[in-house]
Amino acid sequence: MSEEMSFWRRRRVLVTGCTGFLGGAVARELMSAGATVIGLVRDRARAGSFAREQGEGRCHAIYGRVEDLFRLHSAMAIYEVSVVFHLAPIGTPAVVRAVKLYSSRIPVVTAQPIPQLAQTDERDECLSVARFGEVFGPGDRNLSGAVPATALGLLAGETIVPADGSARDFVFVRDAARACLRVAEDFHTNGAADYSFRSGWRMTDRQMCSAMRAVCAGRSVKLSGFTPPTNPLGWQPQQPFTDALNETLAWCRESFPTSSTSTIRQAA
Repeated sequence: MSEEMSFWRRRRVLVTGCTGFLGGAVARELMSAGATVIGLVRDRARAGSFAREQGEGRCHAIYGRVEDLFRLHSAMAIYEVSVVFHLAPIGTPAVVRAVKLYSSRIPVVTAQPIPQLAQTDERDECLSVARFGEVFGPGDRNLSGAVPATALGLLAGETIVPADGSARDFVFVRDAARACLRVAEDFHTNGAADYSFRSGWRMTDRQMCSAMRAVCAGRSVKLSGFTPPTNPLGWQPQQPFTDALNETLAWCRESFPTSSTSTIRQAA
């Protein structure tokens, strides 16, 4: 959809966690769709990085803690935001209370893991949830995660043999960001909801390592028995699996130019 026809054109959107992994991807997706992003950051160094990365004229960095109810409320009022994406790991109660003080008609969208069992907890009427298995891709600095840890090991020439473990669904970060935007758009029609999104890229750590090793060697990966699952809101992953891994490896190579994963972990 062109920016001129976008649901997000000229909307002002508050994003907590905008300097993080998924939060940064959501902010970029919003701006490419025509929105102005109000990014809540904790310090000026991160604010400067956010502004440089996101481009001119489409973002505003504000300083504050996500637990600060009155800072959140004032940011919403000053910038007249119409949607909140809460993608910081803490502060959900404060964000929800701030929204209620400002306007109960605007949605708060947050992202959570897909639960092993059905959720029975009641949510607030303004809070929608986008759920994923394991999100991966460029920008992930969590070196305990399966994909970045494997990528760094492979790039350093180390032998990586992870424990097999249980299989889970892997979702590329930009596809996850698009799903978050879909959830917010749906709120305006159907109200708060809880949606689970699956790419169908279901594999163990060992299988993911094997796939990344093949891509690192310049080969394409074909997932045997892959059947695209049915997802809510018409969402499906757009990035091909091999391309997603190539992009992730390229980002790790550029972001961590070192020959040793132990050196990387000490510096992180």
